[in-house]
Amino acid sequence: MRIGFFGGTFNPPHNGHLHLARRWSDRLALDKFLIIPTGTPPHKEASDVPGEMRLEMCRIAAAESGGLLEVSDFEVRRSGKSYSVITLAALHETYPDSDIYMVMGADMFVTLETWYDFERLKTLATFCTMPRDGVSAAELNRYCRHYGRRGCTGIVADEPEVNISSSAIRERVKNALPIGGMVPPGVERYIREKGLYQ
Repeated sequence: MRIGFFGGTFNPPHNGHLHLARRWSDRLALDKFLIIPTGTPPHKEASDVPGEMRLEMCRIAAAESGGLLEVSDFEVRRSGKSYSVITLAALHETYPDSDIYMVMGADMFVTLETWYDFERLKTLATFCTMPRDGVSAAELNRYCRHYGRRGCTGIVADEPEVNISSSAIRERVKNALPIGGMVPPGVERYIREKGLYQ
């Protein structure tokens, strides 16, 4: 089985996440694409939106994705920091003999070597990224070649940048600006109903 894995705070999940999932699913002919919201992310400050609420927004996005996405609560249920090496090891236990492709932002890809237990991490997945936030495909490919020399497999897709971010959505909600078209309709309703980001 070929499994895609997209981790992150998903605060909130948005249409850019769905676009990336769709492009990678098509490109890699994936059988399953999992999104796994973090409990306590190691690279960012803890979110003021609890993991259970971010998980629920991911479930809503998955329900409206036309069967594209599946959601796992593995990291939200775990105590402690959400290290990818632990999640990937658990995925291999759940889906033995599967190839796992971890999708990540360009900013995360260029720091991959500094991640917790990189020597084990690099054996557990193929790491996939696209240009974003000023990080070019050429720069990502340089990192990819460097990682390859260290026994780590990466794939860089030179695709147009998706100009949607969770931080921009939070800022728009805070300023009472519309977010239609940026998030799935059910996620927008949930944000409004729960009074998030205000």
